[in-house]
Amino acid sequence: MTSYYDRARGSVAIGGSLGSGDKTKMAASRLFQKSLRDMITGIRAHKDGQREFINKCLVDVRTEVQSSDVRTKAVAIEKATYLHSLGHSMHWASFHVVELMSTQNVKYKRVGYLAASQSFGDDTDVVLLIPNLLKKDLASPNPAEAALALTCLGNIVTPELSQTLVADVYSLLNNHKPDLRRRACLCLYKCFLRYPEALRPSFTRLTECLDDDDQSVVQAAVTVLSELAMHNPKTYLPLAPKFYKLLTSSSSNWMTIKLVKVFGALAPLEPRLAKKLAGPISEILETTSAKSLMYECVRTAVMGMTSQEKVIRQAVDKLKDMLEDHDPNIKFLALHALTYLLDSHPRIVAEHKGNIFECLDHEDSNIQYCALKIVCGLVTKRTLIDTTSVLMNCMGKADQRFRDELVSSVIRICMNERYALVTDFVWYLSVLADLIRVPCSSHGALIGEQIIDVCLRVEVIREAAVGILAPLLLDVSLLEPSNVNKTVPSALKAVAWVVGEYAHHIVDHEEILDALLNPAVKQLPGDAQAVYVQAIFKVYASAVLNYSRGIRPTGAVGALPAPEPLIDISVDDDTAAASGAARDGAGVTPGTLVPESEDLIELRDKVSRRIEPLTTSFNLEVRERSCQLQKMLGIVGAAERSEPGSGIAIIEAFATVMSDEIQPVSVKAQRKIEVPAELLDDEPMSAEWDYLLVSSDEEEDDEYASRKGKKKGKKSKSKDKMSKDLREVAEIFGAKKTKEQVAREERESREMLAKHKEKMGQYYLEGETGADKEKKKGPPKSLPGPESAAMLALEARLASHAVGQTERPAIKGESDSESEEEEQVIAVKKGKSYDPKNASSRLHGELEAYNPLKPLERNEHLPTVEAYPRFDPYSQDEAAFNAFAPSGGDARSHHKDKKDKKKRDKKKKDKGAGGEDGESKEKKPKKEKGAGEKKSGGTKKKSGEKKTAQVTLDDARAWAMEYGYVKTNVPLDRPVAQRVDLVAFFEVYNANAFSVFRQKFKSRRLRPPNEEQEEIAKMLSEYEQYKDYESLKWRYVKRPGGQAVRPELWYKCYGTSQYINEGENKSPAPVWREDGSIDYGGRDKWDAWTRCAGMTVKQAKIGFVKAIRAALDDRPSNFY
Repeated sequence: MTSYYDRARGSVAIGGSLGSGDKTKMAASRLFQKSLRDMITGIRAHKDGQREFINKCLVDVRTEVQSSDVRTKAVAIEKATYLHSLGHSMHWASFHVVELMSTQNVKYKRVGYLAASQSFGDDTDVVLLIPNLLKKDLASPNPAEAALALTCLGNIVTPELSQTLVADVYSLLNNHKPDLRRRACLCLYKCFLRYPEALRPSFTRLTECLDDDDQSVVQAAVTVLSELAMHNPKTYLPLAPKFYKLLTSSSSNWMTIKLVKVFGALAPLEPRLAKKLAGPISEILETTSAKSLMYECVRTAVMGMTSQEKVIRQAVDKLKDMLEDHDPNIKFLALHALTYLLDSHPRIVAEHKGNIFECLDHEDSNIQYCALKIVCGLVTKRTLIDTTSVLMNCMGKADQRFRDELVSSVIRICMNERYALVTDFVWYLSVLADLIRVPCSSHGALIGEQIIDVCLRVEVIREAAVGILAPLLLDVSLLEPSNVNKTVPSALKAVAWVVGEYAHHIVDHEEILDALLNPAVKQLPGDAQAVYVQAIFKVYASAVLNYSRGIRPTGAVGALPAPEPLIDISVDDDTAAASGAARDGAGVTPGTLVPESEDLIELRDKVSRRIEPLTTSFNLEVRERSCQLQKMLGIVGAAERSEPGSGIAIIEAFATVMSDEIQPVSVKAQRKIEVPAELLDDEPMSAEWDYLLVSSDEEEDDEYASRKGKKKGKKSKSKDKMSKDLREVAEIFGAKKTKEQVAREERESREMLAKHKEKMGQYYLEGETGADKEKKKGPPKSLPGPESAAMLALEARLASHAVGQTERPAIKGESDSESEEEEQVIAVKKGKSYDPKNASSRLHGELEAYNPLKPLERNEHLPTVEAYPRFDPYSQDEAAFNAFAPSGGDARSHHKDKKDKKKRDKKKKDKGAGGEDGESKEKKPKKEKGAGEKKSGGTKKKSGEKKTAQVTLDDARAWAMEYGYVKTNVPLDRPVAQRVDLVAFFEVYNANAFSVFRQKFKSRRLRPPNEEQEEIAKMLSEYEQYKDYESLKWRYVKRPGGQAVRPELWYKCYGTSQYINEGENKSPAPVWREDGSIDYGGRDKWDAWTRCAGMTVKQAKIGFVKAIRAALDDRPSNFY
């Protein structure tokens, strides 16, 4: 009885004939079943309780999908697919989806294929059940079924599916339906990504699709080839003529966009291609109204056609219109395209600087960053000041993230290539001072480094630097511990260092000391407080020097030595001579002391009193420096009270020591210092190093024993005991450690170092300590500076200074070669990003190893073009199935047959024409072969076939000399041919003549005779070790249908083992298992055993050992 058909619905009952009761239940279920439209309407209606409603729908779907009615099952799968798109997995319904895919009704088959396309993946188990179903539908005469199979395969393709079905997809390229050819072309691209070996055999037919009569097939071929060429353009450069022909004749914007994209990747590889493309690209830019096509032409021009000035001008004019567009997406694309012209055509880009500056204030952050990149690339010496001014004006309106980027960009522009663009360093210092006041900035440390570097390198700006930076110390608001000033302390540390180092340029010392001694300084980090304490002493010493110079105008620093009982400071001969000359010129008697004034006494007491809180700081460096300063001031006060003027002399002596200028030093300067010859850095510190180690252990043991109350007087150990300990120490230091021991020791060392850093962090450098925790964010605040004498002096100095008009000063270290400077590597912090399992870049990377334009190798064939009904994959053929094996000849024979047919038709035509004239031509009889002639048959080699290089007599002589087969009675000055003993050499290889030797070794590879025998003996011994191979934990591999088989190397071991124990295989080939499925494992066993026919037992054992060795080398693939 045939299947039951529902005439009203056109559905099929899966179970065959149904009773009246079943029909009634089925009709009732259809009547009360909610459709997909009803479910979507219900989800939108239950806005407050969507989760409960969806859960109820899932319960109903799970019940309905069990129905035997195919229509009910199809509606349930439709609803499950929709819920799957909302995030509710439908993997539980995978088997039901396969059932629906196997129905005969295309209406329901479409629902099954759609659900499979949406829910199936690489980890779906039921994918193993569908290869035969897809193969059948791909070969179906119904084009709708083939189209559904192609669409589904393109979405769920796996390496196994691609390898199994790529031949069937390839065969559809010859289908008479254009839609199937188009779908097959697109599906092949997905198959190439998962099975790259199929690219080369299929590539020729794929390129032939570019000449197809149907335009949709041509577009599909262009899409596939363009995607392949975009990831590996160099390989597809020979296809440029075909692409160019399509570009000039195409009327489809979509195909033109793809072709222009391809040429954008090919043009940089071939300079002549840019000149060829100038005409078509220019014409498209003038005539097209599609913005997408216009942008692709512009992008191709700016990326690969920079040598064509006319096209570049035309493209930039189009970009100008895009910059003025209100759509942010178009504006961003225009900015992105302009970035490609920064290196080749900066002047053309600079013509649109106004529009680019306006984009810095755009609300879209992507547009802001792209515009900032272009602005930084356009900066020159002339435009540096104006560009910096524009960027600093944008900081007030920008958000915190973009504000940090603006600060960083300003610094990078100025510091690039050792301040190559900066001509006015006073202006640059003022910019750095302004950047310190930028709220919520994260570049305080970078600004501080720049301040110190500029002041060290540029000597002429130090006075101006003190005047510019001193107001920053007076600003109390910068000392507040808030999120606004989170990195300001790092910059203030540099400011305090510069002001202290060049304190002789300070106008009002008392005002600066008040700023440095502000109680709020205690809120700064410990490293900044330490620099502040050091700067306090330098500023105080500078104030004392100014006073002494006022009393003694021509006196020099350090002219008056300190009393010997108080301090002993050695001064070099040159300084002493210069000081003596200055005293003689001024008429000052040596030893004359300048008493301390009341102002200095008050200043000293103020410093001593206000430094008191820092002497109890938790930071050891701050506490040490502040205590030393307080003690030093106490010594100065005591010396001044005992003898007026002696305290001033002490301070002058310290100032003399600190007056030496600090020079910039290259980070690689140490490499220029030659190591002294007498310094033996490779030698141990002591010849008795091992003895010292042992003796130190003894001392520790003695100390431990004394603490426990043991006897203190111990006799020395004997010499034998000492030598034993020495050997143990040598073994400890010379023993080779395993990888596990090394990894454990490294892990323990890292843990100990982390604990020590956490406990004693103040002793580590700044770059080695952990980053400070981020504080709570707050709104940016304005930070006005206080008005003071220093601020008024600064304003007067800046008013008199003409910005940008001075000559560029000399920079110390500017002439050093760039190779001496260490490259600054900026570590980019990578955040978490989406990394798909089958990323396109990884899949295309696997395709790069296959060059489709190279000729095919012998083992590579075009896929068969046979239809599915004519193909039996489980036939009992001797040869294993190969999807790319040609059937009945090469696929190219089709074209040859056509050519031969044309020749035969032409001959017949000529013969008929000759018959009309009454002429008859007799066929010439073929020459018979003589009795003595040998029939070559099909054994004759083709003339173009490559011959194997044979071993020559010279090769044999060279090998014999290499392995020591030389006649001892022949002098060494004789030729090699007379000295070599070829007879003995040939006997080793069981050859009595050179001809026999050459037949044995047709290649030029030859193993040494002894080594070959040793290797064979080793293999035979390994066979006895591994002959019980089945006891190993071999893996199982799944085959279509769910059957589990062993790895390939297991079957090689099985075949050789069976041959060794039982001889040749005489059993019939297995096909089916007892459960009715295909016997994959049995057939593999039979094949492995049959291949050993003709071997000796020795050869079989060697083959067994080679197989087990290969398996052990790749344990993850063969064993658990």
